[in-house]
Amino acid sequence: MPEALDARVAADGLTGRLTAVLLFLSLALALVLPNALDVGLSALVLLALLWLARHGRGQWRSLHRVEWLLLAAPLIFVVAWLLAWALHGLPEAGIGSAQRLPKLLAVVPLFLFLRRVEGLDAVWWNGLVAGSLIAGGYALWFTLSGQTGDYGSRVEGPTNPIYFGGFAMAYALMLIPRLADERQSGAARSLAAIAIIMAFVANALSGSRGAWLAIPILLAIYLFTAGARQPVRWRLGVPLMMLALSLVVLLVPTLPMSDRLGETLQELSLAGNGQDSFGGIGLRLQMWEIAAGLIGEHPWTGTGAGSFRLALVESVQVGQHDPTLLRYAHPHNQYLSALVDGGAGLLAALVVLLTAPLLAVSPLSRTHSRQCRYLAWCALAATVTFAVLAVSESLFERNAGITWFAFLAAASTALATGSTPSTAQRHEAPGHH
Repeated sequence: MPEALDARVAADGLTGRLTAVLLFLSLALALVLPNALDVGLSALVLLALLWLARHGRGQWRSLHRVEWLLLAAPLIFVVAWLLAWALHGLPEAGIGSAQRLPKLLAVVPLFLFLRRVEGLDAVWWNGLVAGSLIAGGYALWFTLSGQTGDYGSRVEGPTNPIYFGGFAMAYALMLIPRLADERQSGAARSLAAIAIIMAFVANALSGSRGAWLAIPILLAIYLFTAGARQPVRWRLGVPLMMLALSLVVLLVPTLPMSDRLGETLQELSLAGNGQDSFGGIGLRLQMWEIAAGLIGEHPWTGTGAGSFRLALVESVQVGQHDPTLLRYAHPHNQYLSALVDGGAGLLAALVVLLTAPLLAVSPLSRTHSRQCRYLAWCALAATVTFAVLAVSESLFERNAGITWFAFLAAASTALATGSTPSTAQRHEAPGHH
């Protein structure tokens, strides 16, 4: 049984090499190639299930409490949503979500498998660098060649600007510790810096503002996690460099993010004066007002899938809101979507889902080796960015949001928890990493 508990996948074996290729290609191509992440995630899950068919019992027995929570959280959320859907009579509007949400369960086999595959840390970092460079190059091509799409000149990637720009920013934030990693060559660290800049360019050209609130939050967290045991020049210098890059992207007039910042300030001013506006923020505020009305009526049980759309249409018909809102079917806020669909219980399940990856890596982010702390940082950065994006977008209303969460939550936490020097020792003393 000890062999089963500590079963590993060798980096130079067929399974290890295939896993490395799939992980790298998923990271490198997911931001620009349609269905790349879906195919990569499906293939990795298939590999995971095949491996777990032989070693699965040992992996379940080796889990400790926070890892159990990480794996239980997707199931809790999916079951809570399905129960809420059934409570409200299984309305047809919920069929799409009922088909999408079970993909969150991919977290379970993927986490159990990837934490046992050796040699993936370099693949992970190289995949992030490649993905950032490709996304930035694609965004520059899209803009300079005059391409247009459903969102005008905003770069949209394989889905829309919110997902492309938001997860490009997640790549940039995950790469932050690479700048201060003195184990890497100067060329490797310079390449990471260029990749971060290109990811910022991709975000700026998408015009997506949702992930920007994650920057100050994560830079503050960095000081006490990935940066805690770095020399002062890096611990403080890296966040300052990121802040400087952020200001450049925000304030340079030739970049579209400068215009978006102006629009944001103008819309907030109008909202402060009690006036409606019809930019991205103004429309969201109106949708949030409609959602708040539904939540106020049934805060504990919600009003069910599809009820937001019905309330929005009714509000427009009676003249309370502008017909511009008729193109929307959800409130563009995942927390409000949870409250509308299933009330306080579903919101609690969502909070557990988003908190579980943070709890799984939090101890590792402060006191372990640099390799472990920097991989744990990736899980922190990805999860915080996702949680911030969820404020301005109902991320689980699209397949892309579910796939991105399942992939990033499982892979980043698996690599962090699997990178500790001794798996057996780690499981002897949970909470004392």
